[in-house]
Amino acid sequence: MASKTASARPVVWQGADYPRIPPGEYQAICIGWQGPEWIRRYRRWSLRVEFCLIAEGQCVSAFYNMGSNKRGADTRPRSRFYALWCLANGERPRKGQQMDWDVLTESGLLYTVRVADVVRDENDDTKPDALVYSAVVDVLRVERK
Repeated sequence: MASKTASARPVVWQGADYPRIPPGEYQAICIGWQGPEWIRRYRRWSLRVEFCLIAEGQCVSAFYNMGSNKRGADTRPRSRFYALWCLANGERPRKGQQMDWDVLTESGLLYTVRVADVVRDENDDTKPDALVYSAVVDVLRVERK
């Protein structure tokens, strides 16, 4: 039986907004990132990069696996994050170079991104429609204005 007390307050969502938009290719700018954070369930570091779709005015996130080294996040030459960073930087990093996050949000960078619905959950089961959201699944190119 549900009861209502004077101290009970509704929960207010304070997390990121994960909208749902039609799948396709969009022009975007990168406006920020969250992380990297250690995701205990998956035993790996994860980085969320937020892109704002120019014509739509919606922000959509991309998610990157940043490795499973408990000492800290890292990247490999064949990783999606390495490819993103190199495109934004305009070249590969030099040995010992710090791969600074600010490269992603430099003014004048125009990203072409592919957006798709996230329809599978962490167990690879189909999500109920109410839980489906859109994410950037690929950065196709980066142009400098």
